Amino acid sequence: MENELHYDFQSYLLSNGNIADKVRLITAGYKVPSDIQESIMKDLSGLQNADGGIPFGFIRGAPSSVKQTSEILTLISKLKAQYKDLVRSMTVFIISRQKNDGGFAESLKLDPYIEDKWGEVGREWYPVGVSITWLTGKALEALCSIEYDDQERLRRARDFLIYSQNEDGHWPDFKDQKYSDPLGTGNILLGLSAMGINSNNKVFEDGRVALLQHMKDSLEGKSIFDVVDLTAIGKPKSEIERNLLVNGLALIIETQNKDGGWIPLGANKSDPELSSKLVFEFKRAKALL
Repeated sequence: MENELHYDFQSYLLSNGNIADKVRLITAGYKVPSDIQESIMKDLSGLQNADGGIPFGFIRGAPSSVKQTSEILTLISKLKAQYKDLVRSMTVFIISRQKNDGGFAESLKLDPYIEDKWGEVGREWYPVGVSITWLTGKALEALCSIEYDDQERLRRARDFLIYSQNEDGHWPDFKDQKYSDPLGTGNILLGLSAMGINSNNKVFEDGRVALLQHMKDSLEGKSIFDVVDLTAIGKPKSEIERNLLVNGLALIIETQNKDGGWIPLGANKSDPELSSKLVFEFKRAKALL
């Protein structure tokens, strides 16, 4: 396997991506010129809502989203010394969305936006007003990444995740959902790992084993969408796990489009969000080998 991507993903993302796509390039360590980086961060500050959150879908004027805000906060955590006010205000918004059960939820204001983007099926895995497991994983990872110091809040989020795991190792999207959603497991493992929960913990290890099997099945089926969780399993512990990472990297290389991006299943052109996440995973996976 060649260990580099063949086509120019950076030009594609800088031309077609949103704020998050471009920030992923920066925090992954790709060589984005300093003036472009400053422009991206200025745009991010200008997009922020008055409550400190990042608007849903990065649409100016849309209600703030825990998902978008948590993703961005995790990405810029390495730059927190340079952007203290941005980090502080985003943190204030995220903690304002924690529920009494310790989980995190989106505002009811987001309901029409979620319906508009994903239709009725969006509510099956992304409901509003109730604590969501994968969203809590994202929020927990974000807060830990900037060393948020309210341990009581962090422990409540951790416990919400620990006690809502299903027997198959995956999680439901929310309490009382009757089935597991493997697509959320990577987000949850990253949140637990950021909180110091590791392979010595049965909940973490069960989730990790479940994700490894899901990733193996996804790679066999050439499902590039699922590869965005490739590094959530952490450093490989065996030759089998190492081969899984190698195969994931090979699939990313193999499926890159000539325009520099990646095309989702059923689409006919590259998608910037999927592309930026795969570029990010590519860099992180190589570092684990």
